[in-house]
Order: sequence, then C-alpha cells, then structure tokens
Amino acid sequence: MEVKVIDHGFDKYKKSIEELHSKQIQVGMFAKVGDKVLTKAIVNEFGTTQAGKNNDVTIPERSFIRSTYNRQYKKVGKRFDQIFVSISKGNYNIIPRLKLIGLEQETETKKTITDMRTPENAESTIAKKGSSHPLIDTGEMRSKISHEVKNK
Repeated sequence: MEVKVIDHGFDKYKKSIEELHSKQIQVGMFAKVGDKVLTKAIVNEFGTTQAGKNNDVTIPERSFIRSTYNRQYKKVGKRFDQIFVSISKGNYNIIPRLKLIGLEQETETKKTITDMRTPENAESTIAKKGSSHPLIDTGEMRSKISHEVKNK
C-alpha cells in the first residue's frame, strides 16, 4: 500500500513563520558614530551631566525612542497577531506587513518628538535657539528617524 502526502499549505505556512522569526524591525536614527545629530539624539534620549564646553552642563533625559516603544509595544504585539492570522489564512507575504509596522512606529517616534514639552529647555537654551520646544531646533533630528526591516 502506498501513502500519498498532500500538502494543503503547511510547507508555505512553516516557511512564512520561519521568515517572520528571522526578521527584525528597527526604528531609530541610522547614522555613523560621530554624527552630530546622532550625538544630540543620544544625549537627549538618555540625558547627561557632562555637556557643554567645560562638561558642566546637565541635559535631562528626554526619551523619544524608548518612551515610544514603551507606549506602543502592545499595539505592535497586536500587529504581529494579525500577521499570524493572515499567514494562517494563506497570505504568506509578510515583508510588506513588517514594513508597515516599522513605518507606523517611525511615525509614532516622530510624533513623540513633536509633542514633547517637558522637561523644558533651560532659559539659556531658549535664548540660543529661539524656541522653547525641547527636541526641535531645525527639525533635522526628527527627519532622520526612520525604520528598517532586517535579518536578525
């Protein structure tokens, strides 16, 4: 007696799940070490007590990447749930969905930068840049936020 195996999509399903597991979405600023805008972003994300010409200026933490992630991680989890449901229904093309999640989180991170008002800038900073907005001077830092879908 001969047994014939009929694949009803399990192989494609398995490949899609493996592909999903092999990918990661990165959101942030992709610049080389030493880039001035990247340095400003890092200083604002984590804060420092050693800024200024004499390393005697304190810049408070103004997290825009980590705070966005912390606010959005449940929504991202739901997006991944939707991908699993989609795969189970036979839609195996996951890359566009991952790119959409990345774009959504890029947009949310830029919104965090735009909306952040505290901690406020020091009076000297307001006088220097002519604005009280903590994370926006020229808008260059916000414009450099992007996303990538990469292999792990």
